[in-house]
Amino acid sequence: MSASPLPIDDVLPALLAALSAHPAAVLIAPTGAGKTTRVPPALLAAGVGDGKRIVMLEPRRIAARAAARRMAEEGGWALGREVGYQVRFERKAGPDTKILVVTEGILVTLLQADPFLEDVGVVVFDELHERNLQTDLSLAMARRVQREVRPDLKLLAMSATLDPGPVAAFLGDCPTIESRGRLHPVDVLYLERPDDRPLPGQIAAGVRRVLAATPGDVLAFLPGVGEIQRSAEALSGLAAEQDLAVLPLYGDLPAERQDEVLRPLSRRKVVLATNVAETSITIDGVTAVVDSGLVRRLRFDPATGLDRLELGRVSRASADQRAGRAGRQAPGVCLRLWPAWEHAALPERETPEIARVDLTGPALQLLSWGERDLAAFGWFEAPDPAALESAARLLAQLGATDSHGVTALGRTLARLPVHPRIGRLLAEGHRLGHGREAALLAALLAERDPFPRAPRREGPLRSSRSDLLDRLDALKSFERRDFADETRLNPGAARFVLRARDQLAEIARRELGGSGAGADREDALLRALLAAYPDRLARRREPRSSR
Repeated sequence: MSASPLPIDDVLPALLAALSAHPAAVLIAPTGAGKTTRVPPALLAAGVGDGKRIVMLEPRRIAARAAARRMAEEGGWALGREVGYQVRFERKAGPDTKILVVTEGILVTLLQADPFLEDVGVVVFDELHERNLQTDLSLAMARRVQREVRPDLKLLAMSATLDPGPVAAFLGDCPTIESRGRLHPVDVLYLERPDDRPLPGQIAAGVRRVLAATPGDVLAFLPGVGEIQRSAEALSGLAAEQDLAVLPLYGDLPAERQDEVLRPLSRRKVVLATNVAETSITIDGVTAVVDSGLVRRLRFDPATGLDRLELGRVSRASADQRAGRAGRQAPGVCLRLWPAWEHAALPERETPEIARVDLTGPALQLLSWGERDLAAFGWFEAPDPAALESAARLLAQLGATDSHGVTALGRTLARLPVHPRIGRLLAEGHRLGHGREAALLAALLAERDPFPRAPRREGPLRSSRSDLLDRLDALKSFERRDFADETRLNPGAARFVLRARDQLAEIARRELGGSGAGADREDALLRALLAAYPDRLARRREPRSSR
């Protein structure tokens, strides 16, 4: 298909010249400028990277798939041949793929498999302002490769809202190229006063208001899947009245349903999305945004020893990104569900994940990569030394490291695309002959909790020695369709945990080899759980005492 002009086209010559003369560059371009889909093909056509593969990092799976598909369409290529993508549990690429779009964890895996990135000529870090932990890690690893062994490797950082100064300095005081053109203006509206109604009611009222103000489709930003489902119910009357298609969009939505949302429809649509729609993707037809101002962020949860999603307010930079979605194809409108005077109180930018999440996984990746001193590693932004010390201590307790460095078990855990705790649980459950149930236990711990309230220890649920085993048995009952107490279980979350179990069980089978002899089921699973949580083991001081 022919590609229509986009604002980014005007600065492509300057960008190509900068990367021809320097090993790195920073590109700042506003939402809708076209940087995600136009830059990699331009680099390929100009021969930047000496004809080697161009790898572009996208923070989200939806954006990675959509970007690869769009580049294939505009270039007249076959998706999976000249241009492809690789995300968690899915790869559509081959040996002839010249542009590979990957999500953040995949890039770290590529660096582990090929420490010098011998087959890669350019690494593009899109939407760097999101500052996800794996993005920070892979940026620092790629910069070290470039500085020490691959001076020919080109690095490009791209963003709409990033302050370019610090990253340009990190990349060797490289040049910064800026595209100033925004496609279309967006009229930003605020509430006159705070709305005390439940969020679904606010969303329904906001959608009705912007539908009257613009002829296009509506994109509403919500913090999570539960809010999306409840808002869809609140919109049912309006949808019937105006013949609207109300569609959800979130990261765990099946790929074919994501594709349906991104394509134009014969009737107006209202897309209810998490922040996956904040960057890098264009939803055809959208000219209005309704922004709840809420987001769920990862934050370390000491209660579980893992990162959990926490509800909070968006930053001003994120609110600007969301508003920009309304102006990608035509003049638009954005309704923010808070008063203008509250906007100034929002934080200017997001706190980088490296400052708020667990570092055990990145620490193991670096140690497996050959790094010996985590504190001395060339981070883009150095983490808290106490957080690094805590990560190193846990790795030793898990058996992933010893006085000589990374152990054989540690190298195995580094290959598993899960937190080292979860990897240790999988490995121990596999060794004891109960790999599939250990995978279900791992998914139950790592994914969204399907039990809004704890399962009762009577009725249809068998009482075991552990509340986690009770939950595991309840999920298996749900899978067999004989779970009688669905008020205590979220069916959507339960189905996702079961899918995650299948994926984890397959990965464990592939990476861990043959299973061990079958030990007693309960003992095996509880031992696997203790192997994953050696720092949580305690002994009761006195019988029936809480001490």
